[in-house]
Amino acid sequence: MRVSINSSYFVRALESNEPGKPQKLALEKSGWQVIDGVREQVPVTMAVYDSRILLIRDLASDMIGQLVFRGQMNNVTSFVAETRRIAEQAEFALLELAKSQAKNG
Repeated sequence: MRVSINSSYFVRALESNEPGKPQKLALEKSGWQVIDGVREQVPVTMAVYDSRILLIRDLASDMIGQLVFRGQMNNVTSFVAETRRIAEQAEFALLELAKSQAKNG
């Protein structure tokens, strides 16, 4: 089951292989791949996590790194605000994922 965090990032719940073990989460980013000679946009797994906090940390790091690289972030105030916004988006997506899972059993 996959839920969008924003237009480029997704979180996906992975089935646990071992009973009683916590479910893992995959952070995915939209990327391009050539499939049957056609270039298509597909989600690509960036990493798999046991911890929601580490997933959000890496998501914020990737998104903020891109903003800094493009010259769109250059002060601490915007860093703090963007980190908060990203964390809230990710938390909402994780809640939606949990709701979807509960609904689908």
